[in-house]
Amino acid sequence: MASSDLLPVSGALAPRAPAPDVYTHTDALAERHGAVNLGRGAPDFDGPAVLRRAATAAMRAGVNQYVASAGHPELLETLGALAVPEGTRYDPRTEITVTAGATEALATALETLLRPGDEVLVLEPFYDSYPALVRRAGGVPVAVPLVRRGSGYVLDADAVSAAVTGRTRVLLLNTPHNPTGWVASAGELESLAALVLRHGLYVVCDEVYEQLVHGTGQDDRHRSIASLPGLRERTVVCSGAAKSLSVCGWRVGWAFAPKELSGPLRDAHRMLSYCAPAPLQLGVAAGLAWAHRTGWFGLQRQEYRARRAALLAGLEAAGLCPVTPSGGFMIMASTGPDLPADPLRANELLARDFGVTGLPLPGFHVRPESASGLLRFAFCKELGVLQEAARRLSALAPATEKGTLPA
Repeated sequence: MASSDLLPVSGALAPRAPAPDVYTHTDALAERHGAVNLGRGAPDFDGPAVLRRAATAAMRAGVNQYVASAGHPELLETLGALAVPEGTRYDPRTEITVTAGATEALATALETLLRPGDEVLVLEPFYDSYPALVRRAGGVPVAVPLVRRGSGYVLDADAVSAAVTGRTRVLLLNTPHNPTGWVASAGELESLAALVLRHGLYVVCDEVYEQLVHGTGQDDRHRSIASLPGLRERTVVCSGAAKSLSVCGWRVGWAFAPKELSGPLRDAHRMLSYCAPAPLQLGVAAGLAWAHRTGWFGLQRQEYRARRAALLAGLEAAGLCPVTPSGGFMIMASTGPDLPADPLRANELLARDFGVTGLPLPGFHVRPESASGLLRFAFCKELGVLQEAARRLSALAPATEKGTLPA
């Protein structure tokens, strides 16, 4: 269950010291030591040129002011035709909202669904903004750990069920999952769906890595819980262009929801950001249409599988015991027998002595001690960068074998 610092006090959210910005810390660490930065989960390459051409054309055509708060009609129509979860349909006029990134989609979904004191189930480790977004909306995050089993992670359905109380209102579900790379199986989704219907819960889905499932053929298709019987009416599906089209800085996201939820969600969005960047919405619309028409998403998955293999090989050779992710572009790894268990200290040593940084994960856990011995490495980098990181990490293996890791 969530620790006491996540609980409300006298109807107000408990005071809590701001969490350290581990991303900025890691960026500075990499710059100071000239390290390959695998901590930042953003590509070091541009997305398809078609997006930039379309956005530039929109700017030159004068699309530089506000558009309708719910989204530019061209992007809404494109999302309704191409980006909806498989097996579902949403009306672009009333059931799709374009937001300033997927994070805003999540924030507005939670604000729409939560009442003060409502509990939200989150799978741990979780993306580090989730608890703050839940508390911001007046809710109480309740963590349920994913279980490491063999070479991956699995859902403990019994633990999720045991965490439900009379105050539980929302399941916050992220699949493909950051940071573990877990992808919910059909059986796991069905188990969660049954729980949601049994208890009358709602689901907020973070599906931003939907185009990055690392199976082959039919196995690389993302499954959304919203496509299961009875779930569309109780689910807000949040996603965006950042990961699927490699434009993290554009901040164009979206939310699919039934009409009765989309109305208040659109009201919340209007008060937060009013509208996402207008010309960039048209760039994303063009990019989505092009990617679906050409099969580009499948080619991107092939490239990411090669990048994943390069980084996995380097981490394994260094003795860092990586977990092979089924989706996304992150790899969880151990700090190993000789690196410090303190992930911040381990990351500093990796940067200083071996020229590579990962990302420490205390902020991804309710209890920071649960992150002991864990680092996250991103493989959304050029293949040559990952190969250089693997070469540098190879120096760690002899040090580990000989017990001569620098202090």
